[in-house]
Amino acid sequence: MKTGQAGIDLIKKFEGCHLTAYKCPAGVLTIGYGHTGGVAEGQRISQAQAEVYLRADLEKYEKTVEKYAGTYRWTQNEFDAMISFAYNLGSIDKLTANGTRSKTVIAEKMLLYNKAGGKVLAGLTKRRQAERELFLSGGSAKGSGAEKAGTARSILKKGSRGADVTYLQQRLKAKGYCVGAIDGIFGQKTLEAIKAFQADHGLVVDGIAGAKTWAALQ
Repeated sequence: MKTGQAGIDLIKKFEGCHLTAYKCPAGVLTIGYGHTGGVAEGQRISQAQAEVYLRADLEKYEKTVEKYAGTYRWTQNEFDAMISFAYNLGSIDKLTANGTRSKTVIAEKMLLYNKAGGKVLAGLTKRRQAERELFLSGGSAKGSGAEKAGTARSILKKGSRGADVTYLQQRLKAKGYCVGAIDGIFGQKTLEAIKAFQADHGLVVDGIAGAKTWAALQ
């Protein structure tokens, strides 16, 4: 997979663009959009070079996140959120516990990575919150063609858990159906909401989020 525009925008927002080398809060020489490789004290670059560094760094972190694609089957927004996280911290190995954690746990743990030098930083806290929001927001950026066309998702039913359930609950709530707490757990209220949605949209009322129900929701 390649980093989508939502991921690039998030990285640019929180990294900022610095055309003169500086030391980040961790004391590392940095330039451009958070680029750290081979940076010299007092170095200056052009905006075009900053973009070149960004693209090169993205390719590196895309490989880092892509190695877990077989385990997690990332949606585009999940992938973009992981790219931003890896871009900032170097990898997602610890966050995913080397691919052993569920997406739900990953989303929970992301918020803990908000420290530099042992101190909580407001900027990192905001970044982790933005990454988590993107991670949980579904298959694609709001309003993009990919979302309008629908994104392949898991078949969900009562008892299912995880990021796709969270997104299901968000979509149902956005359309006016009561799901109770948006907690990533497919419980009774989510079941009742999806059955009501299916009935209202001429779908088979089975309480299961399959391909046709997902298409109607998205």
